[in-house]
Amino acid sequence: MERLNQMQIYVAVDLLILRVWDEHLEIMLTRREMSPYQGRWALPGRFIGLEESPETAAGELLRERLPGVDAYMEQLYTFAAVNRDPRGRVISTAYLAILPGRRTEECLNLADSRLVPFSARISGSELQLCGADGQMLGADLLAFDHAEIIRTGIQRLRGKISYTDIGFRFLNDPEAFTLVELQSIFEAVLDNGQDSSNFRRFIRNQYEHPGKIERTGATEKRKHQSAIIYRTVQICR
Repeated sequence: MERLNQMQIYVAVDLLILRVWDEHLEIMLTRREMSPYQGRWALPGRFIGLEESPETAAGELLRERLPGVDAYMEQLYTFAAVNRDPRGRVISTAYLAILPGRRTEECLNLADSRLVPFSARISGSELQLCGADGQMLGADLLAFDHAEIIRTGIQRLRGKISYTDIGFRFLNDPEAFTLVELQSIFEAVLDNGQDSSNFRRFIRNQYEHPGKIERTGATEKRKHQSAIIYRTVQICR
C-alpha cells in the first residue's frame, strides 16, 4: 500500500464523468491497479500539485483521460471525511463532467477505464447502481467514498435538469438535435419515462419561446413522421 505522511493533509480531485449513450446514462470508471482497493472500480482522480488549483488539476485530468473532447465541467462538492482514504488524510474536490455523446467514441481507448451504462436509485444517503443488463453494481465494489460522490452528482444533475441548460450538455451536436434526442437524455438522467406531449410542451415553454433554442428549418425523417431539427441559441455556447 502506498503510504502518505500521517502528519500532512493531502488534496486531490475526482471526476464524475457522464454521458448518455444508446438511451442509457454512462459513467467512466477506472480499475485500481494498486492498494488500497486494488482491483476495485473508482472514479478517475489524482493528487493536486503544489502549484495547481483544484480546477486546473481537474481540467488536466480530464484532458489526459479524454484528449480532444470538449466536455462541460462544474465543481460538485468537497469530500473531507476523516477516514475516506485509509492511507492518510485526503480531502477531495469532486467535479461533474458531461461528455457530448458520440463525439467521444474515438477517444475511449483507455486500457484501465471503461464507460459503464447504469441507472441510479437513490434513497436518502443510499445509492444503488444497476447496470443496463439489470445486474446490481454494489457500492461495495467501488473504492474510497466514490459511491457517495456518484450519489451527490446524480442528485445534483437530476435537481438541475428541469430548470437549467445542463441537459443540453449531453447533446451530440447542439447545432442540430431533435426533441426526441433531447427527451431520451432527460429520461436517461431522471431514470424514468417522459410523456412526449408534456415534454414537448415543457421544452417549448422553457426554452423555445424564450429564444434559448430555435428551429433550423430542417427536419429528420423518422418512421412515421418528420422530426424538427433545433439548435441552441443562448445555451451551450
